[in-house]
Amino acid sequence: AKCAIQGFGNVGSWAGKLLEERGVSVVAISDVSGAYYNDGGINMSEAIEYRNNNNGQLEGLPGAEKIDPDELLLLEVDVLIPAAKEDVITFDNAGKIKAKLIVEGANGPTSARADAILQENDVLAVPDILANAGGVTVSYFEWVQNRLGYKWTRERVNRRSDRIMKTSFNKVYEISQEYKVSLRIAAYIVAIEKVSTTYKYRGGF
Repeated sequence: AKCAIQGFGNVGSWAGKLLEERGVSVVAISDVSGAYYNDGGINMSEAIEYRNNNNGQLEGLPGAEKIDPDELLLLEVDVLIPAAKEDVITFDNAGKIKAKLIVEGANGPTSARADAILQENDVLAVPDILANAGGVTVSYFEWVQNRLGYKWTRERVNRRSDRIMKTSFNKVYEISQEYKVSLRIAAYIVAIEKVSTTYKYRGGF
């Protein structure tokens, strides 16, 4: 599988590194200095090291061609990760996106009108509120450890967060299939259902 990542901060660079470890070829990355492409794949460890030693930017990245940042979103890839800023997938470009899977690393990278187009084109878009939930989950684990006065191992944190994220995704995906809606709408349904169930058991209604 091939992947393009817009944004190469904490979210984008770690996403690229973890995907590469799982056999995905990251062919394009970008930051404020521009977008960089290599159809044969960009080595994530080398790119991260170069960025860290180059004033935090990818400018002049060896072994990669500089392309228009807007073009990165429209590349012939399997996975697209917008991990930079909001409203980059819009009504104007959503219909031109060739990726079949979008995982939102940034907050609100897809506009509401674009979301409908992606749904029509059978593009599976994992929304920010689901894809970004891992950070909040691990923050909760930190709170639990502080309350217990006990430190968990990295392996335990990863194992528990992985289990929660997989369970959450599966639940949202099942709802999306049941009601024939996007993953974003399905995530809203799951969230509202959780709140209503809590109110019910607390005697709220």
